Amino acid sequence: DNAIKYSKESKEIIIKTGSSENISYIDITDNGIGIRDEDREKIFDKFYRVSTGLVHNVKGTGLGLTLVKQIVENHKGTIEVKSTLGKGSTFKLSFPTYYNNVDKNYTGQT
Repeated sequence: DNAIKYSKESKEIIIKTGSSENISYIDITDNGIGIRDEDREKIFDKFYRVSTGLVHNVKGTGLGLTLVKQIVENHKGTIEVKSTLGKGSTFKLSFPTYYNNVDKNYTGQT
């Protein structure tokens, strides 16, 4: 939703999935307004909203990315953000392929 809300007129979202070793990941890339370095760590804080530019015209509560981060972490995953102002952002959600309490020989196939 943020990828659409914070993009200018031409909206493009690229979603990539994959895995390497014991990690599966989802990359979501947009061509939006980007996120300033000083805001990047704060965007996961509850109720935090960037206070400049296009953001004033966009409705939201500042809870979306907080919830995403909590869900990812509850699944033993991580979330990373790379962003360039005026060019867009990439969010990478990474998850372990298996948990320590699951049979390590389990392939996910039945």
